Order: sequence, then C-alpha cells, then structure tokens
Amino acid sequence: MRNPRDHIKEIYDGLQFDHYVYDSKALTRVRQFATASHLQIMVINIDAFANDANIINRPTDAMNGYRPIEFLRACRPIVIMDEPQNMETPTRRQAIASLAPLFRLRYSATHRDLKHLVYRLTPVDAYDLRLVKKIGVLSIVKDEDLGEAFVEIARINATPTGVTATAYIHKMTSRGTQRTRVTLRKDDDLEELSGGRQVYRGWAVEDIHADAGVVEFGNGRRARVDALTDEGAEAAQRLQVRKAVEAHFEKELQLFHAHRKGVIPAAIKPLTLFFIDRVANYYLPDSKLRVWFEEEYASFRADGRFRNLDLPDVADVHDGYFATSARGVPRDTALGRDTKETADAFARIMQNKERLVSFDEPLRFIFSHSALAEGWDNPNVFTICNLQDGHAEMRRRQQIGRGLRLPVMANGERCHSDAVNLLTVIANERFSTFAEALQTEIEEETGVSFERRIVDLNRDKVKLKLKPEVLADPIFLELWDRISPRTIYELRFDTKTVIAGAIARIDTRAEVEAIKFRIERNDLAMDASGVSSADVRGRAEIELTVSRTLPDIVTELCRRVPLSRRTVVSILRGCARLEEGKRNPAVFIDQVARAMNEALFEQVADGIVYTPLPGERWEASLFEDLHQEETYAKTVLDVRKSVTDKIVCDSEVEERFAAFLDGSDEIQLFLKLPGWFLVPTPLGNYNPDWAFVRREPLGDYLYLVRETKGGSDLSKLRFEAEGWKIKCGSAHFRSIKVDYAFGEDPEKLVRSALSAA
Repeated sequence: MRNPRDHIKEIYDGLQFDHYVYDSKALTRVRQFATASHLQIMVINIDAFANDANIINRPTDAMNGYRPIEFLRACRPIVIMDEPQNMETPTRRQAIASLAPLFRLRYSATHRDLKHLVYRLTPVDAYDLRLVKKIGVLSIVKDEDLGEAFVEIARINATPTGVTATAYIHKMTSRGTQRTRVTLRKDDDLEELSGGRQVYRGWAVEDIHADAGVVEFGNGRRARVDALTDEGAEAAQRLQVRKAVEAHFEKELQLFHAHRKGVIPAAIKPLTLFFIDRVANYYLPDSKLRVWFEEEYASFRADGRFRNLDLPDVADVHDGYFATSARGVPRDTALGRDTKETADAFARIMQNKERLVSFDEPLRFIFSHSALAEGWDNPNVFTICNLQDGHAEMRRRQQIGRGLRLPVMANGERCHSDAVNLLTVIANERFSTFAEALQTEIEEETGVSFERRIVDLNRDKVKLKLKPEVLADPIFLELWDRISPRTIYELRFDTKTVIAGAIARIDTRAEVEAIKFRIERNDLAMDASGVSSADVRGRAEIELTVSRTLPDIVTELCRRVPLSRRTVVSILRGCARLEEGKRNPAVFIDQVARAMNEALFEQVADGIVYTPLPGERWEASLFEDLHQEETYAKTVLDVRKSVTDKIVCDSEVEERFAAFLDGSDEIQLFLKLPGWFLVPTPLGNYNPDWAFVRREPLGDYLYLVRETKGGSDLSKLRFEAEGWKIKCGSAHFRSIKVDYAFGEDPEKLVRSALSAA
C-alpha cells in the first residue's frame, strides 16, 4: 500500500525532507523541526500539547530552559488538521492557536463548520468519479409475526420516585393487533397490558435495572434497551452471518478469477467487517456469534462452488477488536466515548492496518463493537455486516465509510476496476429504508443528493445463463477467431512534431488575464416584493498589482507532462505567450500543460503501431467460468442473440444499443465483450464494448467491433484518456483487420461498416 512518504517523493522528486512522529522522550526532534534548513514533517496528536501539564508546554533543561512548544511557535509552522471537526472545543482551538501557525489546512469529509473552503470533493463526487467502491445492499428483514411475544425497550426512566421503562408491545385493539407504546413498572403483566394476548403469558416485570439498561421478566427473559426480543431476532442474525460469509467467499472467488483472467493485474485479499451488538456475543468461546460464524465458514469452505479457493483454517481467519478493561477483558463501549480502552483497541488495529491486506496475514473477518466507529477503515473491506439493532447509534454513513476506499492489490497499487469494486452491506432493514436513511445523512452533512446510486443486491443480483450451443456455433467461432488475437504496441512519434503541435495549441488558447478587481455599480429598486437590482450603471476593472515570486515554470511543467526538460524549454521558447506567465502563473501553467499533453497524446495515438502476437489470443473457454458468476447491475436486458440470456448495461446508451442489436434482422449474433478482453495501451488497458456479426443482403457476413459513448466527438468525452484509448483501440483492431468504430447512434454504428466485398 502506498504511504505518504512515497506519495510525496513521487510528486516532489528530489525534495529533501524529514518526517517523524512527536515523542515527548525525544525532544531533540522538536529542536530539529525548528532549526533544520529543509522541510520537516511532524505528526503530533492534539492531546500531546492541549494541556499545560504536557511536557511540550513545560520548561526543560534539554531545551535550554525553554518550553519545547516555543521552538515550534518560533518557526510559524503550517498546521494540517485531520478531522478538524473533532478539534472545535475551546481547549483544542486554543491549543492549535498556541502553535502560532502560518496558516491552517483543515482536511475532512464531514466539516461541521466551513472556513475558507479551498477544495471540495463530496461523497457524491467521489462516488460518481469512481474514487470509491460502489455500494450494494443485501437487506434481510423478517416479516412481522404477531404470533410471537414482541418486546422492544425504547428507554429506561430513573427518577427519585422510581424506575419505569418505555416499551413497545403488540397489543390487541379495536383495529386489530398493533405495535403500541406502554410504560412498564415492576410487577406489570404484559398479558394484561396487551389486551389479554396469551403469547405474553409469564411476561411479568420482575425488575428494571437502570444501570444495565435491562428489564427482567418472571419467565427468565431479559430485554435490553433498543434490542428486540421477538423469537425471530436470533434467526435473523444467524442468517445475516451466513449471508456475510457467503458474500465474502463469492468475493474471494470473483477476485481469484479476475486476477487469473487479467481483469486486475495483481491479486487482492478481501476483508469482511462485522459490527456486533454486544462484545459478549462474540468474545467467549461458546458465544453465539463465534459459534455461528465458525459453522458457516466451515460450511462454505466445503462448498463445491469454492473448491478453487485455498483459504486458511477457521481459527486463523477471524478476530475481534474491542476496548478492554484494566484486566484485559473485552467490554462494550459507548460510541464515540474517548477512553484509554477504546484508544488501545484503536491502536491495535491501526498497527495492523497494512498487514491486513497482505496474504501473509490469514485474518479476513473482523468483529468490532464500537472501537472502529471513527478513524479506522481498510481499503480491502468488501463486505460489512451490521448485527446491531436498527436503533444503534452508529450512522449508516459511518458504517459504510469503513470500507469505501478503493482496494489495494498485492503489488501495492490501487485497483480501479469497476468489475470488482463493490462494497456489499448486509443490512437488517429493508433496502428502501437503508437507502433513504443513507441519502438523508449525506444530504444533511453535505447538502448534495446521493439518490439512486445504491444497488439493491436482492433485486439487482443477476446470474447470467451461458448458452453452450452458441459457443459451438460456427458464426460465433468465426467472430471470435477474428477479434481474439492479442497484440503488442510500439510507439512512433517525432519530437519536433510534438513541439510544433504544442506551440500551435498554446498560441491559440485564450489570453491569460491578470488578476483583477471587478467593480460593478447597480441601481437598486425597492417595492413590496423586496430589494432588487434595477440597472447596471457601470462596470470597471482594476488590475491587482502586487509583487510575487514567480514559480519555476519549467520544473512545474516537467512534473505534469511526460516530456524531457529540453523539450519543455523548446516549447516555451517557441510560443508567443511566455510573457503571460507573469500575469497569472497558475493559469498559464495549466493552459500550457494541457496543450503539451494534447500534442503528445495525439502523436502517441496517431503514431502507435500494433503487431499481432503469433499464436496468442483470448480463449473463448474463459466465457464458461465468467458467466457462472453472479453480477450486479441497475439495468439488465433480456436478449436472444448473445452468448448469455441477459446483457448487463452500464448506461442508457448501452441499453439502447443492445436492444437495437437484439431486434435487428441484420444482426446474427452480438457480444458485450467481457472485462478480461483487454487491449494494451500506453494509458492503461482498454476494454471495448461490443462485437457482433451483420448479415449482408447477398448472404456474406461482416464481423464488427463497436464502442458506445454519449457522443461521436472524441474531444468532448467526459474523460480525456477515453479518447486516446479509443484511438489506440482503433489501431489495434486495424492491425488484425477488424472493422472498428465508436459513437452513440445504434443505426449508424451498425450500418457504417465497409461492404463485405
């Protein structure tokens, strides 16, 4: 997994810096931070300097009688605050101010108070840009059973006059049996309170324990606050455990096949995270959750579907991360309560965070109560199972946040494959309830809508049925023979042409304006509806004149563009716009970098040469494995003319094209090319969309490959790299003599092919 040190080295190549964690026993680091001649990066917890009693705030001989914090204050550090919403108390705000920072950067996804917002990437932005995993929900909800003794304790009320409990039971009313709120006192009989329902016979209140949050009944049953006592609750939890373990095995199998087929370049180890209601339900050897999990794991490990997986023994694959007492006994903790015990649990799992994604570590299933509520996540969590009741304090966004990051492969790189990047949430509520609540939470915190972005795995989980007879059909065999050869590419481009192309683009860009004050004078109109602007009487602009240090434009461009320093200098010298860099350097650098990249990639895409690799091709037998797996999609289209009974569509454009192909008399067969069908390009692998066979009027066949996009203009594609990949794809198929085109109009794409003659 890439760490910040490697990231900084990659971006700022050659920059000298030191980094370390503050340690009160190594105060020489504080002196070094203040006196070193090159960049110093210190990581420090706010609690280490928020109290006057902290060593950093006390005079010490090791610092010549000064307080260590005075050294930090003297150099005016730049303070970067992670999760600043947790630093809003007066004490912590004063502690930050005590550092006398040059400026402060507040970094968080959930700011409570926005201050001088510089950059914003909302959860919706991250989701739409595929910077996080997709979210799928598998909801498990038991139908309401009025034949069971249902008791839900909402709260316990302790007053000087006594203790009562507010509860919900199923009561017989004139409108039938309904969920009804009642107040319970010692010796109350639920059979009487429910209107004489015999299912509550024996349910007399024996005692109400305010300290433990428990109501005890005469029949030996106990009901905890916010926990349901209906007899189906345990069966529902057991089913959740089963589905979570099954989802994990399915993900292991999907990742195994994806790596084997080249969809992902390296293996990925998945993790599953359980949020449990009580530590005691897992911690003890005979605890129900531990017993259920071990039974389900053994069952799926022996399942023939997963025979290709070589997973560790059950004793090695699961563990709990809980706060512990002074005697080392795990115990429940309230969400968000900052104690030494929760900090210790947090430290244990944080220290193992990177090891957890390694195949050297057998642990795959993590059980947590509340220690992971904030600050912990792991990119390889693919399944989250919430075994807490519906009234748990942990918000849904906190739960899914533990597993949203893009996964890390065995080679240390992030995986960007949509085919595998799905976080499965096993929820104990209906999909509509979960989705609506999650959307509401995101709206409340960010002001943007998350609507219609979550997959319902109960409804949208689809198994594609392979048609073996189609794979054996001569039409398919001929199509596959033509499109399946694999190729290797060679880049051929002329540096002089890149320089000329970049200069031409720079010189035609809009002029870079200086930063200005813009003044506008308005007349105001006032009437019953309020105050408004009536007329603009004048506008003026005043150029901002300040002395500024110009950045090293050449170095910055070399960092952004894969061209040599000599080539970058040649382009800058040849353009007629260099003086504009003094007016607004940032905008100028942006414009020039874009022009250089465009010129380079145009040359690369136009000059790339593909050569077929003798004897190497994509094997059609890979279809047999792929289409035995289940897939998830918002749009699945039933079709007649493909190798499967259904086609998964990622957009309306794809859905429209698939429907057109399936309904056209000219089309004999068509394929949605699978994720492992990849064409290598300098910008990463390219997966084309469609291959199909068109019958000509004279009986000949055309074998075609098509890419569907929301337009036919390469320059207007949403992501610039898509256009270059399409150009490379065109060169690949040209080298194996297959007709290739892209666009959005189904009729044009089908009929634009050359004649078979």
